[in-house]
Amino acid sequence: MGYQVLYRTYRPSKFSEVVGQDYIIKTLLNAIKKDKIAHAYLFAGPRGTGKTSVAKLFGKAINCENFNDEACDECPNCKAFLENNHPDIIELDAASNNSVEDIRQIIEQVPYAPMLGKYKVYIIDEVHMLSTSAFNALLKTLEEPPSHVIFILATTDPQKVIPTVLSRCQRYNFSKITTFEIKKRMMEILDKEAIPYDEKAVGQIARMAEGGMRDALSILEQCLSYNDAELRLEDVEHIFGLTSTEVEVDLLVKIHQQQIAETISTLRAMYEQGMDTKKLAVDLLEIVKEALIYSDSANDRLLNKISPIEAQEILRNVSIPGLLQDANNLEDVISKERQNQNFLVYFEMCLINMANIKTAKNVEYKEVQEVKEIKEEKQEVKVEETKPVVEEVEIKTNEIDQDFILKLLLAANRDLRIADLIIYNKLDLYLYEPEKRKFYQLLIGTELLASSKDAMIVVGDKKQVDSINEENNNKELYKFVNEEFGIDKMIYAITNEQKDKLITRYKATPISERNKPVYVEKYQLAPKEKTKEEKLRELFGDNLKIEE
Repeated sequence: MGYQVLYRTYRPSKFSEVVGQDYIIKTLLNAIKKDKIAHAYLFAGPRGTGKTSVAKLFGKAINCENFNDEACDECPNCKAFLENNHPDIIELDAASNNSVEDIRQIIEQVPYAPMLGKYKVYIIDEVHMLSTSAFNALLKTLEEPPSHVIFILATTDPQKVIPTVLSRCQRYNFSKITTFEIKKRMMEILDKEAIPYDEKAVGQIARMAEGGMRDALSILEQCLSYNDAELRLEDVEHIFGLTSTEVEVDLLVKIHQQQIAETISTLRAMYEQGMDTKKLAVDLLEIVKEALIYSDSANDRLLNKISPIEAQEILRNVSIPGLLQDANNLEDVISKERQNQNFLVYFEMCLINMANIKTAKNVEYKEVQEVKEIKEEKQEVKVEETKPVVEEVEIKTNEIDQDFILKLLLAANRDLRIADLIIYNKLDLYLYEPEKRKFYQLLIGTELLASSKDAMIVVGDKKQVDSINEENNNKELYKFVNEEFGIDKMIYAITNEQKDKLITRYKATPISERNKPVYVEKYQLAPKEKTKEEKLRELFGDNLKIEE
């Protein structure tokens, strides 16, 4: 036997091998077990979801002589089916056999008894392609066929099937197969074929298949034809002109960092290498959508294209309103793809809009005569040479006395540090709250070095340390920690270099100098507004009784 493509080689031979249509399989199995088989079925759904395969398996199962949850594969009926030579399972492609004459040939054969099995099963694929006269010719037979005949009609477009035919069939809607199920099935096949694979490459193919198992296996076959030794993500991207998710996320972040020139240069380089610009636009829209979903729920199970880390990276750099505007821009440019041959120009403009660049101020053009008059007036004015007056402003360096930090470190307590770690344990919760995301950004990546009774010492890079120690930020952070966690402590930030020096000094300090109290001056926060109950107690004392 000659070479068979993957989707034919791995076509389901048992009900248990059908992917993604569990409720349909269960219903059909129950019908067989209880001997409640209808005379006509309609299998409707997208391409590559298993309609024809299930129809054939159903024909095999109802003719099996030893059926028990699955066909036995040993009786004469099963063997004839496995050899693609069963005389009572007849398949007709309505796309190429859609005339009245083709249907009449079937009608003429219907009265004859099955040659081998219990039932004659007619599978009419793409039934919506039948002409109206062909449908009408089939109606009477479809409504009252002989007891030994079963019709299974399969279609990707049930709206085109006339209502009188639909009303005579039990309808089963095949759904698109999930990306996870497609990916799982492909990995099983690659393991059987002993072909090494990159799981990301399998995931990319699964997404490209858009719910069709047959499409996934066809794409996989094409990739293995290019490189049969291994399935690599780079090969998949090269063959189909795709870009990696990492590159796409980086592109989205850079455009919001207003790195326009670099982004456009990257886009044009990818375009020259055969990248599909529309696919990139659709991918960016998918990324934006998943980032918005993650911002609301932080549920990584809802992410298919990006990882939680990538979602967090996007949300650190792009606001929620910015992502919503991105979605509008991308939807708009994708809708223009069919109308314009030079889609790249529109896509570049879309990215520039996403960067929210402010246009230069409009220049007011004067009449030539007005300009001339202004110049003449300027010539008459004697300009004294004066140096510009620069207002001297005291710049706060936010430097903290390291001797003071050493005293705090000597007064620190291990148990207090463990208790204060609650801030870091719950820090991720504030990434998705616009009003409190600032505190997440201030503290994320820092380390809680030590805690004393009235202060905490955190360690980070120079830029982050300066931000935390800046007076306004530090005061807001103090208030945030106080209100959110009930921790009334000042927060002081030091760099890793300062940390190493402090630890050296700490070790050299006598033990007798440790655990000494240190006075810490705290910020004065505005008092919280008293509750109604507190105000009443001030007036009437503790004798006040408040009814529940």
